[in-house]
Amino acid sequence: MTSMLPPTRDLPPGRQAKIRAEIERAATRRASRRLAVPILAAAAAVAVVTAGIVVLRPTPSLPVPAVQITTSPATPSADSGVPQEAVEAIETGCTKAAGMQGRAKLHQLLDEQTRWALLYTDKEVLICSIGSGGQDYRTGFGKRAVALLPGHFSVEGGGATVGGMHLGPAYAGTPGYREAAGRIDSKVARVTVTADGNTVDAKIANGTYALRMYYSQSWTIPQGVPDPVVRAYDAGGTLLGTSSDLLKECYFDPATGEVVYGDERKTRDQCRPASPWK
Repeated sequence: MTSMLPPTRDLPPGRQAKIRAEIERAATRRASRRLAVPILAAAAAVAVVTAGIVVLRPTPSLPVPAVQITTSPATPSADSGVPQEAVEAIETGCTKAAGMQGRAKLHQLLDEQTRWALLYTDKEVLICSIGSGGQDYRTGFGKRAVALLPGHFSVEGGGATVGGMHLGPAYAGTPGYREAAGRIDSKVARVTVTADGNTVDAKIANGTYALRMYYSQSWTIPQGVPDPVVRAYDAGGTLLGTSSDLLKECYFDPATGEVVYGDERKTRDQCRPASPWK
């Protein structure tokens, strides 16, 4: 065995170029395999992130109305903030104070500078003061065709009461006030009362409106000033009518032809038909 290298020989023509081409192809294949690993890894990472976004995206919630619409019960109850036992006590106490039989239905209870309630029977309206002047219940009432409305609203409670210092010791500290109350149909969304240069919104509930405008305990009813004006508006702000209009109009019961609002000396053909309440 010899340790000597074989003598150097020249490659055949074209062989050197062929070997060079094979070496370049092999190098290119190895480089492509090295680049493929990070590219695939990156693609897998993107797929994981995308999948994570899909899984973590919150479920769309149902749209919430901008305004919550509720229907008031016919009579205040625990659902409207007045316990049922209180409703029953007020209905019984106010009805008895009016000297009436049965029990009127409570439609509004207002607890402001004074505590008072608005109630109806099938024929009368009762405006009842609660715990005023040393009396548990004190009420006045008037007969009305309460099943019918003269247009979109009625005016059934109104007037003014002087401040307590003019009424005696039992009314000490009681404010004077103007009062307005009545019924409305489903188109009425707002009722205002204008008096003594001020306009105030009445409270609307259970198909009625009610308001007391309070003054000092020394207040007396001013003379020579315009009468209070009640105005009713729909939800869009359109004026539906005023109390001044009601003084000029008359309305008859469509079932009987009887004039039930306005000048009773007028005949049916001179008046408008009244509309059902509720």
